[in-house]
Amino acid sequence: MIPLPRDVWPRLRSDRATRAVMWGFYAALLLAAAAEIGRSLVRAHAVIFQGYVQLGDVVLSGGDPYSVVLNTWPPFFSLVAAGVALVSKLSAPLALLAWQIGGALALWGCCRLAAQLFIEDGDPVTFWPLDPARSAFASSVVLVPFLMTARLFQEHLQHTQINAQVLFLVLLAFHWFRRARPVAGGLSLAVAASVKAVPILLVPYLLYKRAWRPLGWTAGFLVLLNVALPWLIFGPGRASALWHTWRAVAARETSDPTPHFMNQSLPAALKRLLTAPGSARDPVHYAVADWSGGTVRWVFVGLAVAAALWLAWRFRRHPRDWADRRTAAELAILLGAMVVVDPLAWKAHYIVLIVPYTFAWWALRRLPRGAPGRVWRWALWWGSFVCITVSAPALVGRHARDVLESLNVILIGALLLLGLAISLVPTGAFSHQSSADSR
Repeated sequence: MIPLPRDVWPRLRSDRATRAVMWGFYAALLLAAAAEIGRSLVRAHAVIFQGYVQLGDVVLSGGDPYSVVLNTWPPFFSLVAAGVALVSKLSAPLALLAWQIGGALALWGCCRLAAQLFIEDGDPVTFWPLDPARSAFASSVVLVPFLMTARLFQEHLQHTQINAQVLFLVLLAFHWFRRARPVAGGLSLAVAASVKAVPILLVPYLLYKRAWRPLGWTAGFLVLLNVALPWLIFGPGRASALWHTWRAVAARETSDPTPHFMNQSLPAALKRLLTAPGSARDPVHYAVADWSGGTVRWVFVGLAVAAALWLAWRFRRHPRDWADRRTAAELAILLGAMVVVDPLAWKAHYIVLIVPYTFAWWALRRLPRGAPGRVWRWALWWGSFVCITVSAPALVGRHARDVLESLNVILIGALLLLGLAISLVPTGAFSHQSSADSR
């Protein structure tokens, strides 16, 4: 008989009932993933992947990558898109199918690596239950955080996004750093930051933690991928022009005075709250001031710098090695904070919350009953879930979804979760073992 994994969730009165529910989860997950992949193939002309192919075609023809409206990525992504376009020329449906399967595997990889940051024995997490002493997808450390972010995962797969692949590379980098493999980790983090600029914010964290070897290899690969490789492929003149154009495009996008409600970043929320045109494209207008865009940008910078200094103080303890779970908790918090401050944070970007959800679930279960703050911490947990999941259009309808996103519901859910995660770092959870892990 196929075993139940360690800490299976939910555990019912009998193993037979637990096993039936577990396989129901597996069947529902695989059917949902297959349905989303199939739906993307039917509407291939309307998914974001088509924009990647279009960008790649422009690159292969020698055109300007930034003439494609979709393209706000660093120049290295143009090379990735060119590879996608080459595969698509062989078979467009096969290229999209491969991309979607890769995205689904990346989502599982994110769940697996997030869980391995906190499981007690460090054994790899398997998808199918193989051993009752090991964790699998049906274990609570994987399944519960997955359910908390399932709405974001579904939209990511629906729109053929690349964010799961980027998050997987980041988590893989720190997985290798924890195993004293700085070369592989540095390459993985450099690729993630070259495809999408936001992970570059983790480089100052490496510097702050005095992680000299991971920092050195990451910096070296960043130079190789973003300077040497574009110069070799495009030539020095064109490579330099691409960087100048990208900076101009990024500046234009981040300074947009009327962010769309789908932009759930903190900068966009401040524009909606403090400028008259900030919610011009939203169904709800609630500005309490009419400040200039420049003033609001300085407010955001001030908030971001203050938050960074505060986190630096909270993270001032430097562990002996990267396997320390306190460092894993810090990484979880930083991943969520990076998306919050990203000026172009769409909903699908918030799939990074799988990591702080994993940490919060791990730590909350270690708080003893009656511990101070236990009740309000669980209130933050469920409040975050309501904001992020209950706002899905399948539950509230499209118009209500648009209104809620105009009110920054995804951002609020992320901030609730980050507040919860930050509050859990000094609770002593790192020194307590839960009954679930001691089974």
